[in-house]
Amino acid sequence: MFRAHGFGSVTVESIAREVGMAPSTVYRLFVTKEDIVLWDEHDVEIDRALEEQLRRHPPLEAMRRAFVEALGGRYDDDLEFQLARVSYIYATPSLHAAALQADLRHRIELADGLRHFLGKRNRHTAAILAGAALLAVDVAIEQWQADAAKRTLSVYLNEAFDSLIDLATIT
Repeated sequence: MFRAHGFGSVTVESIAREVGMAPSTVYRLFVTKEDIVLWDEHDVEIDRALEEQLRRHPPLEAMRRAFVEALGGRYDDDLEFQLARVSYIYATPSLHAAALQADLRHRIELADGLRHFLGKRNRHTAAILAGAALLAVDVAIEQWQADAAKRTLSVYLNEAFDSLIDLATIT
């Protein structure tokens, strides 16, 4: 509906009619219309992978492995839909702005989770680590969609984290 009529022209009421539910149910599931497009069913899988990897690896490497594991294959398995969705988000100003707001919430959540795995001496770095890792993910996804998924998302994620890790070790 969004691609056919434009994001601004589609109402939550018309979405509800299309899927056969009450608008109040749609609003209960998705607080905003933007959330319908931004919703990512991978959040639980990312959380599980992060927890598992943080038990075994330093934070940046753990986050790399978790995002590659949780997003890389999934985006490739559902390539056409994910590429169309991500491209639409970047091409629609209100969706892109909502995605940036969601990134801020994700950074706060990730930093809170990281604090449990960092030693007391390094807990203050959690927000920086979370922000840097999520920026690497954003850059990888943006490049992946700009290149029309010529390579797998995992390749872009690994390249972005390689750059991040290299920056962290500059002396």
